[in-house]
Amino acid sequence: SSGINAEWPLRPGDTIDLVYEERNQSYLKQIKDFKPNIHPTMLKETLLGMVVWFMVSLISYSYQFGWSKIGNDLHSIYFFAAFGDEVAYSTSVLGCKLLGRKKATFFYFGVVIVMNLLAMLDVRFTATWSLEHLVSIIGNIATSSAFVMMYLYTGELAPTSHRGMILCLSSSCARIGSFVGPYVNLLYGLTDRRVPLALFAGLSLLACVAVWFLPDTTGRSVPETPGDVEKYSEKNKEEEEEGGKRDEEKAGIVFANGLNGLNGHVVYDDRSV
Repeated sequence: SSGINAEWPLRPGDTIDLVYEERNQSYLKQIKDFKPNIHPTMLKETLLGMVVWFMVSLISYSYQFGWSKIGNDLHSIYFFAAFGDEVAYSTSVLGCKLLGRKKATFFYFGVVIVMNLLAMLDVRFTATWSLEHLVSIIGNIATSSAFVMMYLYTGELAPTSHRGMILCLSSSCARIGSFVGPYVNLLYGLTDRRVPLALFAGLSLLACVAVWFLPDTTGRSVPETPGDVEKYSEKNKEEEEEGGKRDEEKAGIVFANGLNGLNGHVVYDDRSV
């Protein structure tokens, strides 16, 4: 890593001294950095990310191997699968711009929950097409979008020095989910079809809970070291506390104005009304 020693503001002709610091990038050193007493925030974000990766991969591969739910013949099945991926990749970019990283991830998992709940209804359009087919196509698109978002989200949460390891850990959890997903899909033939649908909706809800505890990276610079992750965490806590105080002050002013309208006058300061 490098730093700059100079007096600010810089003027033409000033000398800048570059300071280089050697950084140990061994795997053993990186593993030690995940200790709770060293970098707890990085550990928490990594574990939560691994959980989300497992769930989204499980649901995604369940959809992809449940081909009969997104079409009624071989040609329509492959067409809707390819069409869903194209739409997912396009909407992911749009979702990032309009909603940001965290809210977009919430939105896509929310769509998966709603689609799985709607798939439980016995509604048929024709002899071969039903509501389950339609919402499964939409659910597949939302799941693929959430998968894409997790690649971007995890890369922005992880510090540059540990990004490779964190992405490898997350991808390993996704591979486990991809193994389990097709077997969960076999429940369609063993139990009532609402059981796997409820399971997918429940897993998506748990993924939303995990994302809730992750910070939003929209508009934030990417951390370079685990220390930067801890600094961002402390900064977010300070901003949340300041936001809470401002909300309390606004609520107090609104309450005082309400009393003023009812009683004609009111004495209001920072302590009481």
